[in-house]
Amino acid sequence: MVEVPDTGRSERIAGLFDSVVESYDNVGVAFFGPIAERLVDAVAPAPGARVLDIGCGRGAALFRLAAAVGAEGQVTGIDFAPKMVAATARDARARGLANVDVRVMDAMDPELPHGEFDVITASFVIFFLPDPAAALTRWRSLLVPRGTVGVSTFGAWDPRWEQLSDLIAPYRDRSVFTVDPRDPNGPFGSDAGVERLMRSAGLVDARSSQFDLVLRFEDVEQWYAWTRSHGQRMLWESIPENELGHVRDQVFERVDGWRDDSGLITSHHTIRLTLAQRP
Repeated sequence: MVEVPDTGRSERIAGLFDSVVESYDNVGVAFFGPIAERLVDAVAPAPGARVLDIGCGRGAALFRLAAAVGAEGQVTGIDFAPKMVAATARDARARGLANVDVRVMDAMDPELPHGEFDVITASFVIFFLPDPAAALTRWRSLLVPRGTVGVSTFGAWDPRWEQLSDLIAPYRDRSVFTVDPRDPNGPFGSDAGVERLMRSAGLVDARSSQFDLVLRFEDVEQWYAWTRSHGQRMLWESIPENELGHVRDQVFERVDGWRDDSGLITSHHTIRLTLAQRP
């Protein structure tokens, strides 16, 4: 497979998220919201705090952070996808949130002042980055002393997803998603792995917690819509058009077998929250 230069990789990821701006976290499945809520509770920004939300998307963490810091605080959200930023900025204005600022910016190297923020959050972002340790090092410089950074990543996936591996793995574009967040031997495969990343960036007191999240889908069409409403969309788009229908039908047949006693399709995930401090 031909490697895509990083600039091309970044543009493809931005384009991916711009393409899902309307459906992102908006297909009737509670996913990003519950994760963001737990992350915000974990970092616990004080009223009046200055907070940076990296990869803010459609505001799942951003707006919860704004409520936590109150009118005297300030929350800056950054995202690399211009349409995502524009939509989230509109939402902030519609909510009357004068304490929220949303900007287009690269998570690898935010162009923001050093020592500016009490808290930094990044919910389901860090495994998209080409060099997570370098990104965390840059983020550390943006924190005040003893400021907190908190990230969310996948813990254990529902093992039933492995039922799909032989169908979709051949199409996974390794030039864009260089790290598989589900790889047990990778940097995101364990609490210890993510905590090592934190320490390698000069952060201290790294610690992790986990919680279970159950996703429920009415049918395979809703499951499919959900997978196309976030980063997994790129996997579907990597399948050649003349093969897509056949692959999708096979995937649907297997996913339909995930129904619980109530008749809903379910998917069980363990979500990891990892926090650390600037010394």
